[in-house]
Amino acid sequence: MNSTTFVSNTELTANITVSDTAFVGNFDIQVANADGRGGKGTELFAVTAKAQTSCGTDITNLSISIFKYTDATNTTTYNMQPDMTYADGSPVPYVSGKSKGQNIDGRIQIDNCTYDLTLNLNFSKRYFTWKFPNGSVVGTSFNTGFFNIDRVGTVPVTDGGSNFLNWCSAATDNYAGCGVDSDGYFVRRSMGSMIDAYGHRYNYSPIDNQLPTATGTAYVKVYHADANTWTIIPDTVPPPPGVTGTDGQWSVILDRTTGAVQSYQKTPMKIVVKKI
Repeated sequence: MNSTTFVSNTELTANITVSDTAFVGNFDIQVANADGRGGKGTELFAVTAKAQTSCGTDITNLSISIFKYTDATNTTTYNMQPDMTYADGSPVPYVSGKSKGQNIDGRIQIDNCTYDLTLNLNFSKRYFTWKFPNGSVVGTSFNTGFFNIDRVGTVPVTDGGSNFLNWCSAATDNYAGCGVDSDGYFVRRSMGSMIDAYGHRYNYSPIDNQLPTATGTAYVKVYHADANTWTIIPDTVPPPPGVTGTDGQWSVILDRTTGAVQSYQKTPMKIVVKKI
């Protein structure tokens, strides 16, 4: 009970804080006057379930392609690459099913109100590979089956171009900046991928204060110029504090338990998502 206001001989206004986890049901009310007189109303106060915010429906009919990235001389393969390619070297997409289990679960999550883009390969027997030419705490390569890109957008997946840019410009959770850069990319967001006991991270989410040790690394840039296609590449940033190197697509490998930095990596890559 925070406060009570006298309205009339038959009415009071009460300000009451009710926990989100409170038992749902009817309760008695007891009122006491300053002179000690009072009364009781049986089950006159009802605690009802908190209304759930509707955020729409997940977008699950997606084709997600991971393109292998090589250097300018086409001799060194960097980072993210697919497990299957066509004869011309283009990736065989990960096409999402509508349920988990044996299916590939690629989706833009809307019902949790965070609007994340996720790829979870579950038990599909497919994977993608992180390559670390200079080595890392996990070696020179690691096969994994999950990534998450934080808060891709609150606009529908079918809204691209100026709608996407306008959303970003007005977003209250715009923690990484908006605007069309020289490559045509609109939004910068955090990205994470599980690597066994470690996490591979591009920057961090200051809204959730999640893994702040990743700050100073690159965000990923999201380009959504038409109704059905999203393209994601890392930003190019100066090397993290204390790291000797040139500008690049810097990411970090963290201990998932402690958040401690294990190593920094230059990690160029490209992801193309299509609504099918």
